[in-house]
Amino acid sequence: MAIKASNQITIIDLTDGYSVILTNDNYTFLGDTDSVDGTQETTCQIQALCGSEEVSCKVGTISTPTGLSIVSDGKTPKPTLTISATSALTQSGSVIIPVQIGDITINKVFSWSIAFKGQDGQDGTSVTVKSTSVTYQASNSGTTTPTGSWSTSIPSVSAGQYLWTKTVVTYSDGKSTTAYSVSRNGTNGSNGTGVTITSTSVSYQASSSGTTPPTGTWSSSPVAGSAGQYIWTRTIVNYSDGKSTTSYSVSRNGTNGSNGQDALSLVVTSSNGLFFKNTAIATTLTAHVYKGAAEVTGSSLTALGTIKWYKDGGTTAVATGSTLTIQAGDVTNKASYVAQLEG
Repeated sequence: MAIKASNQITIIDLTDGYSVILTNDNYTFLGDTDSVDGTQETTCQIQALCGSEEVSCKVGTISTPTGLSIVSDGKTPKPTLTISATSALTQSGSVIIPVQIGDITINKVFSWSIAFKGQDGQDGTSVTVKSTSVTYQASNSGTTTPTGSWSTSIPSVSAGQYLWTKTVVTYSDGKSTTAYSVSRNGTNGSNGTGVTITSTSVSYQASSSGTTPPTGTWSSSPVAGSAGQYIWTRTIVNYSDGKSTTSYSVSRNGTNGSNGQDALSLVVTSSNGLFFKNTAIATTLTAHVYKGAAEVTGSSLTALGTIKWYKDGGTTAVATGSTLTIQAGDVTNKASYVAQLEG
């Protein structure tokens, strides 16, 4: 069958950004005069969220110094880490905890310090923790400690910024240790971190094919194709996360009639828009066929041919008729639908 008119539309599903919470992101081990005293351990549970919904995660490979081991129990959805230190650990520090959610990895930081015994203590009395203070600061860097003012309450962190947590432990001998942990506010998802459209560009090109996008030069101004040629419209949408989507629509110049009055074109509309969130997709696509400037319906449309729907470049029609209903299970991230008038 000949393709008389065609048009494409893309449905996009935006998902909330991921966040990761450590129930324990810093710990102080008791020490003797120069290392951890014996063998000690603590635990830390990991929780991953997509927006406000808990999702499963796992822990990647963790590089630890001599004297420290971190082992995950592998349980889902919330794995627990067992962090063990031995007398071979002689310095405070921090390690990266790579938390994997599907094909996404979010790096968290676990910090530790050692409460060393005093060199001149009486009767072997060890140094004790006198006080602990926790303060916070937002920063654009996830590697360089911020130099601004630290706050005792958690500040508002913009999308893409890092939240630094500083823990200062003061001991009975007047000495203190400082440890930091860092988390990043995601750039996708809800609560001010949604993906937004940064720009849209539309360009045009004439082609002898109505099914394969042309590879020539696209024009920012509409082009006039010859009789029987197809006019392709390309729409590129750029998003704030650096990604983009490209969609096409196609119309055909008529081979008969005067001044293009008999040219057939097809336009696809969506009853509920093109952008959805967290798979809450529910819309009806409608293919409108025009002959010249007048829409063709009913028996006149039947006489021209059959409207068939194709998904993601497939060659087998997924449906026929003027309308196509799209539901949540039909789209993963995004899907492109082409409606063709064939006859």
